[in-house]
Amino acid sequence: MTTTLNDCSVHVIGLGLMGGSLAMALRGKVRRLTADDIQPAVLQAAAGNGVIETGGSAADADIVVLAIPANRIIDIIPTLTVRPGTLVLDLGSTKTRICDQLDRLPENVQAVGGHPMCGLAENGYTNALPTLYAGARFVLCETARTTDQARTLAEALVAAVGAVPLWMDRVRQDYLTALTSHLPHLLSFALMQLAMEVSAEDSALYDLAAGGFDGATRLARTEESMIVGMFSTNAEQLRSVTARLREHLDHLEALLETPALRDELDAIVAARRSYTDRYGERLIS
Repeated sequence: MTTTLNDCSVHVIGLGLMGGSLAMALRGKVRRLTADDIQPAVLQAAAGNGVIETGGSAADADIVVLAIPANRIIDIIPTLTVRPGTLVLDLGSTKTRICDQLDRLPENVQAVGGHPMCGLAENGYTNALPTLYAGARFVLCETARTTDQARTLAEALVAAVGAVPLWMDRVRQDYLTALTSHLPHLLSFALMQLAMEVSAEDSALYDLAAGGFDGATRLARTEESMIVGMFSTNAEQLRSVTARLREHLDHLEALLETPALRDELDAIVAARRSYTDRYGERLIS
C-alpha cells in the first residue's frame, strides 16, 4: 500500500452529499479518484464535472471510502472485494456497529471508522460542496484493522478535505453523538409531526411560524434514508439520551409559573453563550 495520499487511488462508494463533497475536496490531491453510486446520472454528472474519473472499482483502489447510510454500510462491509493493504474508511454517523463489522475484515485489510461532523439538511450530489468539510471535526475510530499506516493515511485524507481529525472510542462517540446530532434530528422530526397534526386542526399554524420554528425543524428536511440509518444503528444510545431529555423537559415544565424559572433559564443561557464563545456559531443550512 502507498504511504502518501497523493500517491493513492481513492474509490468512493456513494456520491451523495457527504461522498460527493469529499470527492470534490479530494480532486487533484490523489493519484486517481473513482466512485460508485446507485444512480447512473450522478456518476455521469460527477465525471462530466471532472470530479471523478470513469472506470475503477473498490478492487483496484488504495483507499475505499464508504459514504452511504449507516445501516447500508454495515451490510456492505462483508461483501467488499479489496486488495491486501487497502484502507477502508467509512463516513457513517454511528460507529459501534460499523466498527464491529470493520473488525471482521481480513487481516491484510486496513480499516478506520470515520464520522465527519458536518452536513446540510438537504442530501444528494446536487447539494455537495467542496468546502463542506472545511474546519469540521472528523471523528476517527480505531478498529482491529487499524495500523499505524492506516492512522497516518486516514489523518492525511481528513486534512486534505480541510477537516480536523479527532480520535475517539467507538462507544463514546456514539453516546455523545446521540446527544449532539441524533437527538436534535429526532426532536426536529417530532416537532414537525406535531405541527402536521395541529395544522390539520387549524390551518393558520404555518402562518404564525417564523425563525424559531424553521430553525427547530430544519433537520426534518433530511432524506429519510439517512435518518433511518442513523436512528436504527444507534437506537440504544438514542433512547438513553432521550430519556434524560424527558427529565429536563419535565423539570422545566414544573417551573413554568414559579420564581425559580428565571434562575434556571439564566444558568442555561450562560452555558449556551459560553459554548458559543468557545466554539463559534455554526451556520444553519
